Amino acid sequence: MLQQQTDATAKSTELAETATIRALLNSYLRETGERDPRAAIPGLRYFIDSFPKQGDPFMLHLPMIGKTITGAITYYSAIGQHTYGSFFYEAISGGVFRELNLERLLTLLLAELGKSDKAENGLNDEQRVRSRIDNSYRKMSLYMEHFLNQTQSQLAWKPEYVRSEQSLYIGHPFHPYPKSTEGFDFSELAAYSPEMGASFQLHYFAVRKELVHEEWLDGEEAVALRPFATLHARQQIGDAAGSYKLLPMHPWQAVHVMRQPQIQERMKKSDIISLGLCGPVVYPTSSVRTVWEPAGGYGFKLPLHVRITNLLRENTQEQAERTMDAARMLHHLKNACNNDHFQILSETGYSSVRLAEMPEEWSACFTVIYRPMKLPNPSTYVLASVLESLPGQTEPKLIQAIRQSGQGTLPDLREWLAAYLQISMVSLLRLLAEQGVSFEAHLQNSLVSLKHGMPDCFYVRDLEGVSIDRRKAVEAGWTRTLLAESSPVLYEESEAWMRTKYYFFVNHLGSLVHTIAAYSCEAEEPYWHIVKDVLQQERSRADERMLPYLDDLLHSESLPAKANFTSCFLSRGEKPLFVDIPNPMKV
Repeated sequence: MLQQQTDATAKSTELAETATIRALLNSYLRETGERDPRAAIPGLRYFIDSFPKQGDPFMLHLPMIGKTITGAITYYSAIGQHTYGSFFYEAISGGVFRELNLERLLTLLLAELGKSDKAENGLNDEQRVRSRIDNSYRKMSLYMEHFLNQTQSQLAWKPEYVRSEQSLYIGHPFHPYPKSTEGFDFSELAAYSPEMGASFQLHYFAVRKELVHEEWLDGEEAVALRPFATLHARQQIGDAAGSYKLLPMHPWQAVHVMRQPQIQERMKKSDIISLGLCGPVVYPTSSVRTVWEPAGGYGFKLPLHVRITNLLRENTQEQAERTMDAARMLHHLKNACNNDHFQILSETGYSSVRLAEMPEEWSACFTVIYRPMKLPNPSTYVLASVLESLPGQTEPKLIQAIRQSGQGTLPDLREWLAAYLQISMVSLLRLLAEQGVSFEAHLQNSLVSLKHGMPDCFYVRDLEGVSIDRRKAVEAGWTRTLLAESSPVLYEESEAWMRTKYYFFVNHLGSLVHTIAAYSCEAEEPYWHIVKDVLQQERSRADERMLPYLDDLLHSESLPAKANFTSCFLSRGEKPLFVDIPNPMKV
């Protein structure tokens, strides 16, 4: 057993280092416009020929610091999601090369970024980013080690959907620290991290009604009122329970909130009463602070004062308002939006606490957003997770899920992709063209159900990321009935379209196409040709509302991509930078 644990530690450390180096290099290459770093520089031919034969050599020049990194690319990705060999080298003066580890590679990349004209804080920026990359790397390694030490029986008992939510071990492929969480101690990870298979009860507070601010879709408050919580409150505070609203909270956040002096004063006055843990077990999903209750098919987007990647994950008033404005709009359009193969998982309300003695932004630490999430098909998965392979394995979980749903057979993956594009891409484009509604349909916000191995239903979630074309909203009269003219959900058409291109086509389709192509040991271009074919087929029957979007996708030279590495370095988490990348769908 001890040897098995030692082997798991060594293996997980190796896997985490490989994943971190890959994300750093791919992010840097994308953000600096380096389309194809493969090279065979004549002056370095002898050295390159002496590499372990792992793939095509690449050269990455860092002009600001005068350094060169070299290694091998084992899979070249049209979208930039390259994979690399096991060895990397730094060119030293006099034609000498020194092998690089993660720490030295990171030092070189951060030093180069620090020379940018936009970098104002120098060493402070470097130390902050280095700390978060280390945090992400160590936690990624811990999560993988946890998986490698699990037995099959320990892994098998959870619903497939929960397993997919709780097995996102690597995360965003173009982020320098996708698994960084600042706030959780390492000792708390087993209790709260989805990657550790966490589950827990929610902590409930009773808050005097006059202190609670909330908003609901019609009739949804009654659905959200959990009978067990009502009973628990009456058992603790008797008939006085009728004067209070019940507010669920993440147990970690409950401890954080109760440490605040203003909250302690309110608790002494019984304005806020801690009811403790109650109700069924919930499971944290891939976003960490969102939880799901399988027993009732109910979800909660909880505030969590933890910095997950770039941002503290609490629900600001603007985010809550944007969510509910989007929810009202989509409820109004539900017959036009939803069908048997495309579903929007809508939030239905939010509750918050407002205290006169605390700044308004403090309400974010209490604001809970309610998200019913009934998934009738057990073979439902979050896309971000199934595009990864399990630690120590090479086959993507998506392929395993397709095979399992198909009772052991695997369909033609080209046909699979074409079918998936019909229920996801085409549906999203039609909603944007016809209703002016755009979603942040990135991989963590997208779910797919499989039936007989084929895509059956596409789900999109998290309405806080919805953007609605302001012009269409005005023309339809929604700003006179459903939305305020100042609603944060309203965007200019160009912004809504840019968000769609990044979140769905670059982030989502880019990784999906890469995963299928790499598994098939093929280049990505033939699979992007399938995307192009579906777009052209749609164009042949599209009306004038759809044509501008289809033509842009088919003829534009570039697509927008978020520059996460540079944005993290420059503390631009709230307003990230974007770069242009080649459009793989261009006719």
